[in-house]
Amino acid sequence: MIAQLTTGIQSKLNIIGVTALAVFTGYAFASSGFDGPVLLMLAATILVTLYSISKNPAVGLNYLILAGFFSVGLTRYVTAPLGLLIDFMLVGIFFIFFLKKFKTISWKALQNPAFLAVSTWMVINILELGNPESHSFEAWFYAMRGVSLYFFLTLLLGYLLLSYEKNFQSFITVWFVCSLIGTLWGMKQLYIGLDGAEHEWLSVPGNMTTHMLFGKLRVFSFYSDAGQFGASQAHTALVAGLLAVNEKSKGRKYFYIITALLTFYGMLISGTRGAFAILVIGFVTYLLLIRNWKIIIIGAIIGGSFFSVLKFTFIGQGVYEIQRLRTSLNPNDPSLQVRLENQRKLRAYLNYHPLGGGIGSAGYWGLRFTPYTFLANLPLDSWYVRIAAEFGYTLFLVYIAILLVIMFHGYKMIRNARSEKRKNDLIALFCGLSGILVASYTNQVFGQLPTAILVYLSIVFITQKENESA
Repeated sequence: MIAQLTTGIQSKLNIIGVTALAVFTGYAFASSGFDGPVLLMLAATILVTLYSISKNPAVGLNYLILAGFFSVGLTRYVTAPLGLLIDFMLVGIFFIFFLKKFKTISWKALQNPAFLAVSTWMVINILELGNPESHSFEAWFYAMRGVSLYFFLTLLLGYLLLSYEKNFQSFITVWFVCSLIGTLWGMKQLYIGLDGAEHEWLSVPGNMTTHMLFGKLRVFSFYSDAGQFGASQAHTALVAGLLAVNEKSKGRKYFYIITALLTFYGMLISGTRGAFAILVIGFVTYLLLIRNWKIIIIGAIIGGSFFSVLKFTFIGQGVYEIQRLRTSLNPNDPSLQVRLENQRKLRAYLNYHPLGGGIGSAGYWGLRFTPYTFLANLPLDSWYVRIAAEFGYTLFLVYIAILLVIMFHGYKMIRNARSEKRKNDLIALFCGLSGILVASYTNQVFGQLPTAILVYLSIVFITQKENESA
């Protein structure tokens, strides 16, 4: 009786809430232009999301992927604090899960070498508050989120909520569909043109000089920039292509092949040369993992032929995308020389600052909060160079050790996988992770959205013990 009464009251409240939202949205359209309605729709989306998460907390991580893909692009259209959306979602998912499952939570899944390694990195980031070279708490707070907090919380939730059997396919589907939307939006930019908000973003001097080269647009879609778009598209193309190799379901196989082809094209039109490394390293990793000499020889021939065409011929030179990709193999490329020079300056700085400049002292956050410092004005294109600049050589080596722990444990889990399908699926994710880690030397790929969320969840699946799945 009480349950029926509660259900009836909740149903009436839902109707009242939807009606009030409709009236309020109509008023907002009439009174506040574009931002008001969009913000209301975002608020409604958040409410629906929270309701869905309350029913099934694991679904929240799919919403997290969506936020990772679209939150950055939306800031070009809406003046809203969407930069904190990932934070709110991670914390919201955790509290809903904690309240819902408090008595039944099994913390055993967190006794995982990968999670313990990332937890160590989180503790180091907290201790960095005491770095004597740090000049801004605000810079630490904002930068620490991308360097460690998202990593830690995503793994925490992933190990507690996800399992390969229940969640792998939905993870892949959401990832690939969002990536395909990104490809199509990028093609729209290239063939139809940019909209007003995109033109306004491109008109900023720094964006113009990096995204319009020789009259050609480096497509950025709804991502933060062309570099992140290209890297994410290459990452998706690699994982989709490898999943397609051993997929038994015809429907999924065709979906993976189409995804791989379209996102590979998305990588090309981004003009992001570093993204090429994701494909190369990922493919080489795949050949080493499968240990099939016939496929290794065929793959080596195909890969060597592709490399030779780019390096030693001018085939396709009339196509801008191929021409730009070819420059990634030129050791005398001017942009490469600039990066090497900046790294030499950084080495000189670190000789006198062994603890680095502190979290948030370099790059965007450095320019925003401490623009008068050396690191804030030193271009740091590489993720690893940024880590070294902010943490110093010793903690940089600790960071690399943490990544190696994750990779070695992931490799062990793949070798011990009981089913062939699980093994093949995890190999695809592992190869994607390998490519991202190497490509992060030339771009700040690893810590940027949406790649960061995809990589963190990939780590969960790769390193998760089968008997400890959610």
